[in-house]
Amino acid sequence: MSRTVLVGDIGGTNVRFACAHMCAEAGARIEQVSKYPGDDFASFDDALIAYLDQFEGERPARALFAFAGPVENGTVEMTNRDWLIDSRELAKKTGLEDIRLVNDYAAMSRGVAELGDAHFRVLHEGKITDETAPVLVSGPGTGLGMASLLKTKSGRWWVLTGQGGHAMFAPRTEREWALKKQLEATYGYVSNELVLSGAALDAVHKALCELDGVAWQQTPPAVIMAQAEAGDTISREICEIRSNATMGALGDAALINGTRGGVVITGGVAKRLENWLAAPTAMARFYERGPMTDFMKPIPVRLLLTGEAALIGAASLHFDEEPV
Repeated sequence: MSRTVLVGDIGGTNVRFACAHMCAEAGARIEQVSKYPGDDFASFDDALIAYLDQFEGERPARALFAFAGPVENGTVEMTNRDWLIDSRELAKKTGLEDIRLVNDYAAMSRGVAELGDAHFRVLHEGKITDETAPVLVSGPGTGLGMASLLKTKSGRWWVLTGQGGHAMFAPRTEREWALKKQLEATYGYVSNELVLSGAALDAVHKALCELDGVAWQQTPPAVIMAQAEAGDTISREICEIRSNATMGALGDAALINGTRGGVVITGGVAKRLENWLAAPTAMARFYERGPMTDFMKPIPVRLLLTGEAALIGAASLHFDEEPV
């Protein structure tokens, strides 16, 4: 038996589409994967129509799309892109019979449950003693998504989403406090996402330059990484502050949610900061929790390596709701 669904992973930078099949033996499998820069389109509708126009073979009648933003009553207003999506209007435009919208980290988390060990890098081995304990899935990409993944005793997966990336940034050093105050002067509320995400790179870089009385020049992420490796002070600070604060924010979330099933770090920014995240200082931000340090130590931490997890997760969320 094989079933199909159109799936999408729509973030602040890129739009990904695929056709997904459910096979009894192998689970959800995706094909006809296409990736587009979001900036190429005025609306999500335009991006979807472009994908459908080049689709090969018979189109699925149903779709499930995962967006970086909160979903309410079949609509979503994206957090890091000026797109408003209404599933009912979208169905009328495309001829799709049924369209379901979910948060991107609902799909990302559900995809994590389907992936084998080869798709992760272990940053801390840890030890899982309860297979039904929650798993935290989070990390900096264009934004900072966050969700908890739970497995029932019957083997069914459930995902709880929220907007944890918008919790307040908690500085731990004098330099981080100075950065927070500098950002507050411009933005008011300083969230973790404002400090950690790809969309916030320029803001953090500019604030640090202002603190040091250095002229700011917009610099691509790859150049900042290269300069950091070469020893440039501000570039190294950007990498260190973002990595340390990422692990601190994930440690806070893991402690609050009791996610002793593990933490999976996701996102393009996290991949670029891989070695910085694994550094002892950053890992200490996650595990050193005063009287709760021993509670945290067994929690495994892994870095997600594949870019297709959310597409696989979107398909799995759809098929979870279908009768076999």
